[in-house]
Amino acid sequence: MKIEEDQEIICGFNVVEAVLNLSPKSSKTLFVLESKSSSRVERISSLALSNEVQVLSKTKDFFLTYCKDQNHQGFALLCTKRKEENESLLDNLLEKESLLLLILDHITDPHNVGACLRSAAAANVDAVIVPKNRSCHLTPTVRKISSGGSELVPFIIVTNLVRMIKKMKQSDVNIIGAEKSGEIDYKEVVLGKKSALVIGSEDKGLKKLTSENCDTLIRIDIPGGVESLNASVACGILLFEFVSKSKNFI
Repeated sequence: MKIEEDQEIICGFNVVEAVLNLSPKSSKTLFVLESKSSSRVERISSLALSNEVQVLSKTKDFFLTYCKDQNHQGFALLCTKRKEENESLLDNLLEKESLLLLILDHITDPHNVGACLRSAAAANVDAVIVPKNRSCHLTPTVRKISSGGSELVPFIIVTNLVRMIKKMKQSDVNIIGAEKSGEIDYKEVVLGKKSALVIGSEDKGLKKLTSENCDTLIRIDIPGGVESLNASVACGILLFEFVSKSKNFI
């Protein structure tokens, strides 16, 4: 099977169903393990056919070949790659009166990026921003872990993260970085109408220059025995604290 340069295979019930629902025109062919039979299989297959997406039954060998690094669950979808946006979209977003952005500062684990995207979609974040280099982008694994979040939130790639943060600040965006040594507890943070949460990498946290250009550094106090939270867990906690506080602007 030939996969075009602008195509990829994503695997798993949740993400396949999400893409068929949210981006049906990007879907090309649905592959189903021949031994799979359930009401959910029938529902998703019917959804594909209703969107004029071809449905093919395949053996285990097919999934071992094309989905060897993914937990495919007997489902795979050949689709167009999710579009990554450039900085021009951010320029348009900065003109909005209210804004919530998520910045991932050199996070390389696709499972963390996918989970952050899922939280971002749930929190109605306007966009997720990542640097071009030394950072995980929109891979099939990211799309799978996001459970549809990657289809809902613009994913913006920027060449220079610090330069872009400075540009956001000129547009009155409050830049709030998450660090275990942050000066204030996250529950005490004061938000403006435009805010951006910055989450650092799994091993080193925020880059020094990124941290220095944040308006505020916040922390999550941990009463238990672990030193820090997983990046995506911290992201979810903080985003929903921001959502709760943003209700004051409605």
